[in-house]
Amino acid sequence: MVKMVLLTLFGVAFVALGVFLLVQGDPADAPLAWGVIAFFGACAVVGLVQILPVRKARLNNEGALVLRPLGKVGTLLAGVAMGVGCFIFAPYAAAEGDTFISYVCYFGAVFFGGGSLLALGLILAGPPLARIDARGVETFGKNGWTLNWRDIVAIRTGSDGRDQGFFEFATAQPAASSSDDDEESDYADFQGRSLGISDTRLAFEDVSAIVHELWQRHRGD
Repeated sequence: MVKMVLLTLFGVAFVALGVFLLVQGDPADAPLAWGVIAFFGACAVVGLVQILPVRKARLNNEGALVLRPLGKVGTLLAGVAMGVGCFIFAPYAAAEGDTFISYVCYFGAVFFGGGSLLALGLILAGPPLARIDARGVETFGKNGWTLNWRDIVAIRTGSDGRDQGFFEFATAQPAASSSDDDEESDYADFQGRSLGISDTRLAFEDVSAIVHELWQRHRGD
């Protein structure tokens, strides 16, 4: 978190410098000022996205919670902005006689801008990460899977080392444990599926409450 705060402040400081150059500097340096604003503004966005509070999770009108990797959208938009900044820097560097720097900037424009724009399009046009509703849990993509609530015998939650965590949906009873208190041993023998939600920017407590409520509702039928 501290690194993200520093990145945000660092980016804002350089954006302010770019604005100063744009307003008070030589008009010939305007491309440099715009490049600084675009590039370091993107750095500020990356840091800001990571420190903003997570969103509250809610069921939609169909009674489903749809999980999307929205946490990556801000970072990818920042990558596009970095690409724009590099593209602005390139001709300025060439005009100053820095041919190598100019080539590096053009490469950065393609790498940051083009790659981020492509990845952003795939996320926005592609399927969600998962859908959780009255029937069960369904994930999408190449390794997508579906579990009905009736097939889930236990749900375990855990942390993946970031602000949010993951769910483990057990579909088979554990083997007999030597100790009733040895929960870790029990779960080690479970068979099932895992679902991480760190990229969704949703409050883990809200998602967990929805998951357990839907599961318990089915078990109570």
